[in-house]
Amino acid sequence: MMNETGVGPEGEATSNGEQTNRPRRTRRSRRDTERFRHTRISAVWVAVFVAVLFGVALVDFIAQNTHDVQIHFFSVSGQMPGAVALLAAALAGAIVVLAVGVCRVAQLRLNMRRQRRHAVSDERASVGDDECTTNRGEEDSPGLS
Repeated sequence: MMNETGVGPEGEATSNGEQTNRPRRTRRSRRDTERFRHTRISAVWVAVFVAVLFGVALVDFIAQNTHDVQIHFFSVSGQMPGAVALLAAALAGAIVVLAVGVCRVAQLRLNMRRQRRHAVSDERASVGDDECTTNRGEEDSPGLS
């Protein structure tokens, strides 16, 4: 049975008036959405779970790679377990990536700070100027003289 709009209780009507068999979506109650709401604490629990799994995998990796390998770095050479050498290399790479990221974020913040200063100084200059009384965008609006 269809209502006035051509939509039946089971689904929606197509353009020719035929009814589709899609189930009707029900609104979730407020309690349902609050029950499954994501919070910072739930995100921390997920992060802890992932960190524990990563730690278990790391311990397994170290335990399986205990044989010594010969390392040569510039003029320094020595022997150390293979897992320690790989972890040290990964840590060194992470430090390089972190340093580049910090520099880039600092550069972007500095540029934004400069742009704000120029915008504020331009705004102060335009407020002090009696001739410039139009708002931004009005000079480009069609139909205004």
